[in-house]
Amino acid sequence: MDVKRLENCQLTIASRSYIDAMHGVLSSLSWGDWSKPMLSGMSGFGFRMGVSRRLTAESSSAYNWMAENFLTADFIGITSSQQAGFSFAATFPLYQKQAVSCIKSSIDRGIGAIFWKDGFVIANGYDDINGELYYSDGHFNIGKDGSQTGSHCKRLPYDEFGRNASPYWYYQVFENIVELEEAEVYRESFMQAVNKWEVHEEMLPRDQYACGKEAYRAIIEALHKGDYDKEGARTTFHDYAAAKQDLAHYTAVLQKKWPQSAGTAVRYDKLARLYGSIANLEPDDTASLIPLFEEACETEEAAIQTIKALMRESLDNRFDNIGLR
Repeated sequence: MDVKRLENCQLTIASRSYIDAMHGVLSSLSWGDWSKPMLSGMSGFGFRMGVSRRLTAESSSAYNWMAENFLTADFIGITSSQQAGFSFAATFPLYQKQAVSCIKSSIDRGIGAIFWKDGFVIANGYDDINGELYYSDGHFNIGKDGSQTGSHCKRLPYDEFGRNASPYWYYQVFENIVELEEAEVYRESFMQAVNKWEVHEEMLPRDQYACGKEAYRAIIEALHKGDYDKEGARTTFHDYAAAKQDLAHYTAVLQKKWPQSAGTAVRYDKLARLYGSIANLEPDDTASLIPLFEEACETEEAAIQTIKALMRESLDNRFDNIGLR
């Protein structure tokens, strides 16, 4: 019976996204020295934007985890394996046992695992004596005396894995890293930016969710009608404000390496500042929010147009599906 902990593998909350967890795992390894904004941009993940039409809190995590999280790792050269399903399935106990075993094996190799526990978290240890996983979700535990006991020491019994507020379970383990040409990673990230702006996430029903440019129209329509989840909107706006800030940082770094992308960087910098203003407003201040989102939509559209001008030949070569490499 073993007890094992990866003390340096912890999650820090920024956008409450998969990138938070991915960065926590990778920063504890020697695979690459990527900041969270660079990871968000290089992987293409930071360019995705989707909302529920009622602006509920799950908006930023409503997408095809199996496809998108696999590709997010793949775009920066990381091989991974993952599984997902529903906790109400008759076969769930078997999948649960296998998932815990795979997560423990990854920890034995010194690599934390990502899993869903009402948000993406990091499994960074296990205790076979008590039958528990250790995990980090970015929040501090509070002791009986009111003291903070650290964000890395929460526990989850093995038989509670996958039993979440929603019926979904998911985990991913990183296996290895393949060296990629840096310039090609940057170029591919811009290709994915265009794809995520123009293409609806196939897994999401259009009557309930909107993606990319359409997400702005859905937000503005919800604010006009007043029929939306106020606290969910607050969470969603804060999540995307963090993501846009990451993109501003990423494109600012990129323009130093790739001067032709300076126009893109200028627009993402403006976009991040607009979202900073949005995040500071109350979610029911529609008179202020609507014009800000209208300007943000115009600004992001302008950013995408600069990318399309820069990447015209590559985009044309992909014909109807620019998301495919």
